[in-house]
Amino acid sequence: MFLIIVILLLAVLYTFLLNLIPSPGTWFIAIWILIALLLAIITMVIFIILFVTFAPRKNPKGKIRHFLLRSAVKLFIAIYHVKIEVVGKENIPAQDETFVVYANHKSNMDPLLIYSALHRRLTAVGKKSLFQNWLMKDIQLTFGAVSLDRDNNREGAKQIIQAIKDIKNGLSMIIFPEGGIKSRDEEEMVSLRAGAYKLVTKTGATILPVSIIGSSEISKRKRYKKKDVKIIVHKPIKYEEFKDMNTTEIGIKVEDIINDGVKNG
Repeated sequence: MFLIIVILLLAVLYTFLLNLIPSPGTWFIAIWILIALLLAIITMVIFIILFVTFAPRKNPKGKIRHFLLRSAVKLFIAIYHVKIEVVGKENIPAQDETFVVYANHKSNMDPLLIYSALHRRLTAVGKKSLFQNWLMKDIQLTFGAVSLDRDNNREGAKQIIQAIKDIKNGLSMIIFPEGGIKSRDEEEMVSLRAGAYKLVTKTGATILPVSIIGSSEISKRKRYKKKDVKIIVHKPIKYEEFKDMNTTEIGIKVEDIINDGVKNG
């Protein structure tokens, strides 16, 4: 919508300028239209960068910022020719319900695929290396993302505590309990980190298991080639169903659900 408004305003401006120039040729008009479109795109990019850079982290659930993020994510996915099929949409929690997504992890695009598929205002717990670029860091912090340093136990514990606080404040999250991309040769979850399940045992948030099928091919195929990805959203697991289980037991239960979806999806 913002881009459309900018284009219309620039079109009016350049129409006025063209009227000041006697009998411009078709090529001249085409050049001005291209310039107007280019300036509109540049204006939108600048707007997004300024918004992301100066927007406070205290409101990571803001509707406007998630509208911008979702638009950018959909464009990015389209550029990579990824087609997403979502199975189990009826299992996606309501917008006002706090939940934590647990999924298998075989591509750096996995959080974007889940974010686009679920169409909910949520963020993610990501590895520290994803926050090293200043722009990516600002973007992720604006949306409440939590950087997790797996090589530093003390810092990692602090960051998990921050994530727990955010979830208690109603911010839903995505986390990959494998602790990173372990193997692209098989799409099943191949590693269990019980600590990832503290996000639900300490907050009482709903668990939403998600199976991703096909994302392992994204890095193997050329960008212009079509990639089909299936996102299976499983039935949510309410706190009452796992409150008497320890994190390892919860992890095994969630892993079985996700891997069953990968194998039979």
